[in-house]
Amino acid sequence: MPIIKAQEKRQREAETPLSGWGVFIVRPDQAPSDLHFHDCDEYWLIVRGRARVRCGDEEQVMERGDLLYARIGELHQVVEVLSEEPFEGVYLEAELRGQRRRGHLHPGKDALPEVAADEVKRTGISIRKGAER
Repeated sequence: MPIIKAQEKRQREAETPLSGWGVFIVRPDQAPSDLHFHDCDEYWLIVRGRARVRCGDEEQVMERGDLLYARIGELHQVVEVLSEEPFEGVYLEAELRGQRRRGHLHPGKDALPEVAADEVKRTGISIRKGAER
């Protein structure tokens, strides 16, 4: 089982089915974050704080133990941090598809990935409430 240190991520990410991973922190004065999408599915597991988050057409409050699943091409952002402490989570980005662009892509500037058209139309809750608190 390989252990990949954070500083080795770009050199060794081909050893995993992920295109990216890490920790994000949004302080109350940094919200709203940029509204964006990816050329991959993205997951957030919240570890601290509380925030109102947009994913697709839905807005919900997220807190420790909650999971966000943003499908390829689905717009998402932290709208407002509701706690005095920062909103923190772990993100996992699945394999790149479509145009295979890395990082945050923005509506009006970047085209939606072609592969996402049908997937974005699917219905379902994108923010999953955690079982543990």
